[in-house]
Amino acid sequence: MRINKDPIYQQLNRLLRHEITSDRYKVGDKFLTERAICERYEVSRATANKSLSSLVSEGLLEFRKGVGTFVRSKPALDRLLKLTSFTENAKVAGYKATSQVLRFERLRAGSAEPVVVQKLQVDDDDEEIYLIERLRKADGIPMILENRYVVARHCPELFKQSLEDSLYELFVDKYDLNITGMDETITAVTLGKREAGLLGIEEGKAGFLVTAVGYIDEHIPLWWERTIHKPDAFEYRCQVRPNQAQQELKGHLIL
Repeated sequence: MRINKDPIYQQLNRLLRHEITSDRYKVGDKFLTERAICERYEVSRATANKSLSSLVSEGLLEFRKGVGTFVRSKPALDRLLKLTSFTENAKVAGYKATSQVLRFERLRAGSAEPVVVQKLQVDDDDEEIYLIERLRKADGIPMILENRYVVARHCPELFKQSLEDSLYELFVDKYDLNITGMDETITAVTLGKREAGLLGIEEGKAGFLVTAVGYIDEHIPLWWERTIHKPDAFEYRCQVRPNQAQQELKGHLIL
């Protein structure tokens, strides 16, 4: 198959990523050699090498000196609206997820931001809300800066040490909450000094800001969150079909 559109490097990158994602390869399998890529896609060795190096830097492939190139992880492509945790998505992509708790407070609704009160539909100023700020990491690399507000009465006696693992699993397994949906909005933002520093990137770079409300029992808000996603670690894809009532917004971790 010949790549005949510019830029060649980007075309090749997409094709090789598709190869990695396919059922032909499992994590740990030996991948195509530079020579095989040149012959199959009719590209130069320099282009093949550049593409392989890029996929290595993303964490999808790894070089083993004197042995070859191997599949390190497979991109996890899921619907964003499918309720799965960062911990689960990272595991599927071949990474170990960890959480660093930066802030954990219990506050009254009357002292919370108006947008928090509105999103959580809290009417009583004395209603207690958890404020949780975490830095989510994959293989020790910062990926997401998360600020989440949770209605405390739905999950009493929540402790800081409980927040180092998946909150989603904690809600379901410990508190037996029936999480039924989530409304998300994704926008591009410019990262300030603190956010950029925590995510390990240059100040002023663009990132993804995701705001979301999570519901239990169809319509009762459980949490509202603002999360900043590292710009070079996630890819979002929108699939649109004619005469289709529902469009699919997909994303995957590409580290």
